[in-house]
Amino acid sequence: MNLSTIVMFLIILFLPRLIMLLVSRSSFLATLGPVFLCYLFGLLLSFPLKALGADIVLASDFSSVLVCTAMPLILFSADIPALKKLARPMAASFTMNTVSVILIATAAFFIFRQSVPDAAHISAMLTGTYTGGTPNMIAIGHGLGSGNDRILLLQASDMIGGGIYFFLLISVMPRLMRHVLPEYTPVGNTFSQEDTHRYIEAFSGRKQSVKPFRMFLNRCGFVLLSLVCVAIAMGICLLLPSGYGNTGLAKLGEYTALIMLIVTTLGIALSFVKKVRTAPGSYSSGQYFILMFSVVMGLCFDLSAVTGGLLLLGMLLFIQFVTVILHIIMARIAGIDYHTMMITSTAGVFGPAFIMPVARALRNDEIVLPGILCGILGYTIGNYLGIGLGKLLLLFP
Repeated sequence: MNLSTIVMFLIILFLPRLIMLLVSRSSFLATLGPVFLCYLFGLLLSFPLKALGADIVLASDFSSVLVCTAMPLILFSADIPALKKLARPMAASFTMNTVSVILIATAAFFIFRQSVPDAAHISAMLTGTYTGGTPNMIAIGHGLGSGNDRILLLQASDMIGGGIYFFLLISVMPRLMRHVLPEYTPVGNTFSQEDTHRYIEAFSGRKQSVKPFRMFLNRCGFVLLSLVCVAIAMGICLLLPSGYGNTGLAKLGEYTALIMLIVTTLGIALSFVKKVRTAPGSYSSGQYFILMFSVVMGLCFDLSAVTGGLLLLGMLLFIQFVTVILHIIMARIAGIDYHTMMITSTAGVFGPAFIMPVARALRNDEIVLPGILCGILGYTIGNYLGIGLGKLLLLFP
């Protein structure tokens, strides 16, 4: 391993931390978001690193480890039993969002498959994204064998579509939706203030301190536990027969989707252990691994892959906004109020970190924690739905 490759790995490890510090001090950079900045700086640094002979292929291989490690970390803090406290309209509305994205993503595949390469993968990744979030997109993309270039281009398109929809959510939609859907009826807060504060802090997406040293050790423990999940998943897949005559670690390439589903399942299973679920730091650690992965994607990105990006953006906008329209129609038929519809749509499209600003736009603190829990539920089911739909769509030539 030459010096430039060592420098590259140091950049992958520590650049996200620097970016998070900058984002916490600049509202403009916070608007761009740490994921985008990691992509951008990774892309800019790729030119000198490639010129110096850094092993970019090794970084690409390392990205698979980052994704597999991130997913259990994100799921460790998922409080699945708390989902039983969700009011019926909230659970029903999130189900409507999930059904809508599956139907529209499937329709988009048949509409765009002749013009957008890997349309099945795109529909699958966006199904995971619009039920869970960016970690699901990345995990599903790797599980189905999509290239880093394709994932990065889709993520860039999602920033455009997501930016438009988020602006609508916090500006005109609250006023518009009250003319389409019923008013919100307070149901009484079934969650304690302590629980609400803990979830807001854990899933805010803000930089969290690793001080004192005990907190740092806790996070290292979570990472080791996640790596154990990855090792178990790989071990199971190594015991399975190869369909192509591969032996040893070469067999793992045939089972990337299964590995991703196993680590997801193990992450969910460990979330039922109270000490794992309630200990702080696992979610933010998982997000840090996603940021490291984003740096790698920037380093590995091939600019020639931008060709056809407009069609990909068109497919994404179709899935995102037709999903929202179908969700509104379902909510109207079922009599779901507009606060509940908007907060569950936010949970599906963006994940837990965006619940607070939308709840503020609606002037309703009561829906914050239910919205966060719906976002967590999306993380837990996103990989299963996305990979399952992707495998199904790949059956159609």
